[in-house]
Amino acid sequence: MSDPEVRYTRLDITTAPIHGRDVEFRSVTLGNLDVTDDEDVPRTFRGYAAVFNAESEPLPFIETIRPGAFRRSLNSGREIRMFVNHNSDMVLGSTRSGTITLSEDAQGLLVEGTLPDTSYGRDLSTLMRRGDVHSMSFGFSVPKGGDAWSGDGQTRELQEVVLHEVSVVTGFPAYPDTSATVRSSDESDPEPVDDTPEAPVAVPISVLRRLNDLYARNA
Repeated sequence: MSDPEVRYTRLDITTAPIHGRDVEFRSVTLGNLDVTDDEDVPRTFRGYAAVFNAESEPLPFIETIRPGAFRRSLNSGREIRMFVNHNSDMVLGSTRSGTITLSEDAQGLLVEGTLPDTSYGRDLSTLMRRGDVHSMSFGFSVPKGGDAWSGDGQTRELQEVVLHEVSVVTGFPAYPDTSATVRSSDESDPEPVDDTPEAPVAVPISVLRRLNDLYARNA
């Protein structure tokens, strides 16, 4: 399977409090969440929830993810689940059960696993095969010292993150250059889909405070 060109484009930043932490969400559309859909075998998939060294559009800052950012979180042994649209009522798999595996490679955060034989699992497989669903996302928080900012607050590099979950996104993702597509094993790779509608931005309070500090220093 060939890897498509990565091109980040801004859609939105979202955040939610989970276990007392500001959890941020990012998504990308790569056109390479590949799913087999054969009646005789489980629906397997492979795709990227995040990519490295690709600049976002202004969020309002430019953000990149450094290789190795997920390593400590993945090695911690904590359970990571895969959802539909970050909805914990719609579980697609978990690392604890072995139905998904997460790893870093040269491109980004690779997700592999088996879709459940549930109503929404089957529906999702159909939607991905049709090309209606083509994005993945991940939820994360940043530990102390886990990100690096430029002095003017214009750029942010994620160096280490605490990974909370990954999701298949059926709506508009935060970074629209990740994608989810379903294909049979003998089909060629689909072309990346470009969706770029504007969406509301919700910047975490912790990030706003950091930006305010940087702006104050340069005032």
